[in-house]
Amino acid sequence: MLYPASLIYAGYMLFRRKFLFPSPYRAPFKVISVGNLTSGGSGKTPITIALAKALQDRGFRVVVASRGYRAGWEQRGGMISDGSHLLTDVCNAGDEALMVASSLPGIPVFVGRIRREVLRQVAKLKPDLVILDDAMQHLKVARDLDIVVFDTKIGLGNGWVIPAGYLREPLSALPEKSIILLHSKNGLHAPDALLSRLHKTSLPRFVASSHASTIRSEAGVIDPTCWQNKQISLVSAIAHPDSFESSARALGIRFQAHHRFPDHFAYSDPNAMRSLLQDVCEILLCTAKDWAKLQDVPTLKDRLFCLDLETSLDPALVDKITSILR
Repeated sequence: MLYPASLIYAGYMLFRRKFLFPSPYRAPFKVISVGNLTSGGSGKTPITIALAKALQDRGFRVVVASRGYRAGWEQRGGMISDGSHLLTDVCNAGDEALMVASSLPGIPVFVGRIRREVLRQVAKLKPDLVILDDAMQHLKVARDLDIVVFDTKIGLGNGWVIPAGYLREPLSALPEKSIILLHSKNGLHAPDALLSRLHKTSLPRFVASSHASTIRSEAGVIDPTCWQNKQISLVSAIAHPDSFESSARALGIRFQAHHRFPDHFAYSDPNAMRSLLQDVCEILLCTAKDWAKLQDVPTLKDRLFCLDLETSLDPALVDKITSILR
């Protein structure tokens, strides 16, 4: 029943991409966008972190800019990290941006919904390039390269555009200067049907992988094998909580409950905090994104732990991007 509306929406998005922004702002440095065609949850932010580290290792002066979704500085914009120190808290920075800043020593991080104004602020630092996290649909800024991330489990969904499907834009909306990046989580490979559809685009295609790596608390890294007789609950506010459960299982963690909240949930709702406080489990295990919001809650500190993912990029991908930038 929603398919006709999906066709109208897809047509509008193609029209918007081709005609509504004929003169996007061109920054005085290279700009890379890391985005996706699907509606959230493809792992753009871990890819952004891994790419920023890789290009920093290649000698580039890198800056990362995130929207700061639902953050206090989303509208005004600003620098949340100078590469050495965090300059604000999660309320102003947002969960994803603060996670990025905490993961990238030596790399300044900015937030702001109006990307053009953010890039003008960044220009004062004279970087070699800026990586825009989640900017695929932001067309007011010109990019030198779009990296389009596809989760190997979600793929294209049913192949239809919102509201009948999962895509923000049809596959034909992929920009000419794009690289397709298949993001495999916990060893899940892309199905042949997805590979066949993406092969028809004739765009360069690479693979990145993420897997559960370590568990940490404020005291340091934890060995999960010592939790065999513990009562464990998960807590997450991400687009696809099932992937978090898979990551926990990959480390041999058996959990009894999973407190699921909407993506970017701020945990300011008293009912939400009540459900966590009333859980009698000995361990509350959260994602790195949620750690930024929960680590300072005094009543949770003693039993709160964070599961970190390690994301690896194909060296050939970094070589390709480096050649484009140079």
